[in-house]
Amino acid sequence: MSTDAPGADRPSAAGDEFAIAAADLLRPFRPLLEPASAEPAPEPTRQLADSIGRAIDGFWPWVERTARASGKRVDELNRRAAPPNWVADGKAEVDYFAAVRLSLEQGVPLAWVPDPETVKLLLAAHGEDASASLHAVLDDRREVILDHCDHRLDEVDRAPSGSPSVRVAREAVQALRLDLPSPAQSVATNLIDELLRTAFTIVYGGRHDQVKTLSRVQTLSERAHSAGLSFLASLGILRELATVMPLLHAMTQWWPESRTPAPTTFSRHVTSHFITAPGQVTRTNALVAVLTAVSLLSQEHDSRWGTWKIMNAL
Repeated sequence: MSTDAPGADRPSAAGDEFAIAAADLLRPFRPLLEPASAEPAPEPTRQLADSIGRAIDGFWPWVERTARASGKRVDELNRRAAPPNWVADGKAEVDYFAAVRLSLEQGVPLAWVPDPETVKLLLAAHGEDASASLHAVLDDRREVILDHCDHRLDEVDRAPSGSPSVRVAREAVQALRLDLPSPAQSVATNLIDELLRTAFTIVYGGRHDQVKTLSRVQTLSERAHSAGLSFLASLGILRELATVMPLLHAMTQWWPESRTPAPTTFSRHVTSHFITAPGQVTRTNALVAVLTAVSLLSQEHDSRWGTWKIMNAL
């Protein structure tokens, strides 16, 4: 893979491996976010993709300029960018881009949950018959995954009473343990909707339906400087991006009136509007929905989407 940043010469100093690694992490997002056809992509998927695209554009100059003088190691970048279930002994054990690509293409969350061993197995299974292989791993490790979801929820809310969102997420996990995929998937889908509304309100100030708001994005360097964010703190955007990537798959719009076959992978729209659609409610789809909800809840608790907000602030 080329490591040159767009519009910039490749760094020549030995200490610039940090900047080169950042270029490697960010470069491949562009083609992944390009629409497959000339047709306009449905909302909110396109808005989210556009926001991510602009975030990446703003991130390049900040990484290039600051990393050249930082002398930071590549593993430090990976550690700051990675969710905790990708890190062991202070070092990232998961290839950032491979994980994000899998989440984007297959809609399987990997940030925060599932457990580290399952993440590695899912990445190893991502091959020619990716969907079937991924589902086999998820089915085989269901109880381990649910245990890790409970652990994450314990971390999110240590208060004795528990927040409403954590309580709802625990109920979805429990429904899966009881082999009740319909209530698990339905509850998780509604929680995903609520968490997304919260995220968009935090990031866009309740005006996420206005495209003009999304277009007024300064570079991350400008926003980070005005907010007093350090370079390493700004790398939190990579963790936030890893968390939202599966949503581009799960939020693809579909309506019963569209006269097209309903998706059989986890779909927010099918679950909400046509839950009896053939192949939509399955044990695997319910698990993916629960993982998505727990992942979003974990990220909200960790950062309140702070770096994404800075990037998209007016």
